[in-house]
Amino acid sequence: ELQEERKCKICLDRVSNIVFVPCGHLCCCSECADGMKKCPICRDKIREMYKTFMS
Repeated sequence: ELQEERKCKICLDRVSNIVFVPCGHLCCCSECADGMKKCPICRDKIREMYKTFMS
């Protein structure tokens, strides 16, 4: 169940590893997040993106 939650909400294939600022949603892989202007969850304007690493 946790594995499914962590999947990219766009491609549904890769693991989400990009967090959007200022909304804080972690919902996309780096490939899908590239070029996005608005968060696909809340539609807030993306000002910055940070790559995350889970250990």
